Amino acid sequence: MSFYHSVYKMVSVFLSLSLTCWLTNDVRADVDTELVISQGDAILGANQARNSDLLSGAGITVAVISDSFNCLGGAEIGQANGELPPTVTVVKEADCKDEKTLDEGRAMLEVIHDLAPGANLLFHALGDSPGDLTQALNRVADHGAQIIVDDAVYFSEPMFQDGPASQMIDRLVAERGVAVFSSAGNAGLNSYQSVFADSGRYPLGEKHGVAHDFNPDPNKTDTCQTITVGADAFTILSLQWDEPAKSISGGKGSTSDLDVVVYDDPACKHVSQAWVIGGSTDNLGGDPVEVVGFDNKGNRSRKTVGLKILKVAGLAPNLLKYILSGSSLPSEHPSIDEYRNAPKTIASAFGHANSASVFSVGAIEADQDKKPSAPSYYSSPGGLPVLFDNQGQRLAEPIVRKHVDAVAPTNVNTSFFSKTRPDFEKDGKPNFTGTSAAAPHAAAVAALVLQAASKKSLNLPPFQLYDVLRRSSLDLGELGYDTSTGHGLLACDKAIKLLSGK
Repeated sequence: MSFYHSVYKMVSVFLSLSLTCWLTNDVRADVDTELVISQGDAILGANQARNSDLLSGAGITVAVISDSFNCLGGAEIGQANGELPPTVTVVKEADCKDEKTLDEGRAMLEVIHDLAPGANLLFHALGDSPGDLTQALNRVADHGAQIIVDDAVYFSEPMFQDGPASQMIDRLVAERGVAVFSSAGNAGLNSYQSVFADSGRYPLGEKHGVAHDFNPDPNKTDTCQTITVGADAFTILSLQWDEPAKSISGGKGSTSDLDVVVYDDPACKHVSQAWVIGGSTDNLGGDPVEVVGFDNKGNRSRKTVGLKILKVAGLAPNLLKYILSGSSLPSEHPSIDEYRNAPKTIASAFGHANSASVFSVGAIEADQDKKPSAPSYYSSPGGLPVLFDNQGQRLAEPIVRKHVDAVAPTNVNTSFFSKTRPDFEKDGKPNFTGTSAAAPHAAAVAALVLQAASKKSLNLPPFQLYDVLRRSSLDLGELGYDTSTGHGLLACDKAIKLLSGK
């Protein structure tokens, strides 16, 4: 047990937090009386598909799993104005007592309704833990969902092994024919990975662990890494290493205990005592996960700090990796300021967004005046290797899945979402930002494609649906597949044309 456990005794709270609960400013449920259509409708060619093929998503049921539906109020106005269908089946609403609840789920439903106005819509709150997500996935499937889309990120989900939510997605796809779409996450390039490099230095004394050496130069040593956390934001860091999780596989659990120590200054002179929570769980016999929360809420300036990783006990990991939670606002987005990994080697889409049977969605900016060629700066790239099977056995060869699968627009209009977000078009419509905005576009395109397949009497199970979406996407960036934009920008009209050749 680390010395810092008592200081950061609230770490267990953050092991179950979802990204949507922490990384957005307070919002108002401001409602616009004009019908608002996401720019993604035209960018993805969904409007063309509806007009030329007489599609609406009718007969297809789409479920959204997100933070809340109507905790802020105003959903009934949106329904009356046509922003949502007259009926949205709320399988489970959020608690609504949490002031961080944003009704992001309603914003996602508005996007889907824009592109696939005839689809039946369901909503289920994501809850606080991967176990809650697993239950939500199963429940919306029980309510008839053919397509599920979520935007949850849980910092305790494993990076190198399939957790319960990933395994549930695999079962829903294989056994029940449900297609599942997940947002890739907003961490962007804020990920660091390395072998554990023993510096031989014990900055807090031997019983508190030996420090990791961040400097790759064998002739130099640096145990302090500089990072910057977002302004007026709660930033979360998840550190994991290459051992199976006891909560998934059982067995002996982690044979290593790592701690994260945060300093109030970039030179690592003063250990933080006030605004940092977590980082010192006793991992021996448990899960190889350390979660740290940086509470910079109320501070309008970004804060640069120092970071040390200590091996308190056990074996030195062959691979350690941390991911910093991100934001779709530059002022809130953190950064790793030194010893960054090469951009092309960074993978920050993890957890169920990296499951074998999911369609993982990244983000590109909604700009109809020019063809997008790069993902949004915060869109998490894929490529994270799976090292262990469900029983905790190390695989003979790592599995690297081709996620992200494709990208869709972000910074799109909704009728109500957040007046605190930038209005890039200056049209008075609240922008919905992040990969949370991109993912429902993909689900809506999938609904139109499924309806088109049904009209052609074609059976299109999830993996075949995914294949159609990938093959019809418009390649972006480097030629062919890449981990940042996947197979490219989704193209609904092209996907439906592709069905004619099946």
